[in-house]
Amino acid sequence: MDIPQTIKVLPPRARKKKALCIGINYKSQDRELRGCVNDAWNIAEFLKSFWNYAKEDIMVLTDEPYNLKYMPTRRNILSALRWLVKDAQPGDCLFFHYSGHGGRIVDLDGRRVDGHRVDGFEKAIHPIDWERAGEIVSEDLYDVMVKPLPTGCCLNALFDSCYSGSVLDLPYIYQPSDHLRQHVANSRALTKYPQAHVVLFASCSDFQGSGGVIIRGGEFLGAMSSAFISSLTTNPSQTYLQVLASVQVILRRTQRQTPQLSSSYPIDSSQQCLF
Repeated sequence: MDIPQTIKVLPPRARKKKALCIGINYKSQDRELRGCVNDAWNIAEFLKSFWNYAKEDIMVLTDEPYNLKYMPTRRNILSALRWLVKDAQPGDCLFFHYSGHGGRIVDLDGRRVDGHRVDGFEKAIHPIDWERAGEIVSEDLYDVMVKPLPTGCCLNALFDSCYSGSVLDLPYIYQPSDHLRQHVANSRALTKYPQAHVVLFASCSDFQGSGGVIIRGGEFLGAMSSAFISSLTTNPSQTYLQVLASVQVILRRTQRQTPQLSSSYPIDSSQQCLF
């Protein structure tokens, strides 16, 4: 007589949310900043309060106060990025925030026409120890944070830094006018991009600097980080393009920079933000 087998049915896996927030003021260095650490903690609090991210699933790296374990060195940032995407599954929602110096590096391989650095520059972010350990360039960010993501996973990234427009090398770029321009030279380049839902909110174009603001009480903040929180606090139910437009309206009050949105796929104008 055949004995029926018992099949254990596992409950469906709950959608996971994880976030990494980085703020670097470069204390006592040349070109010291003043609002970036505030930005990191404000974004972390915003994610907890408005988007139900658990405290234990948010990592914050800052250079003030001094804590070697969470110091935003090049090594620690890359390690934290691996933590962010580790074991990511379809349906998971990840958030990355960076407030600090951004840069452009002459691309010695600038002849490439696969959609990367068509302006001849590699975009980069500056860890606290960048002068000794080096910048983290776009290709590093893509390989560590974007490339490993599975189909159906969502990553939203917010960069409050200079020259950040295409820092993740995503193929579709939107400006507040709703105008779409293709970032890749040919359709074959799209095969390198994952099926994951990856969206970048950048504080400015590849050719602009990114400013700061002072709010009541004298607190220094990054203009983009502050505008992003203000937009979504006022109206949490917005599309990606509506957030981009509203952020620009806020920035125009004090800044000259033009925010950009880029994505791993064409964004529908009616698509709601998924955080």
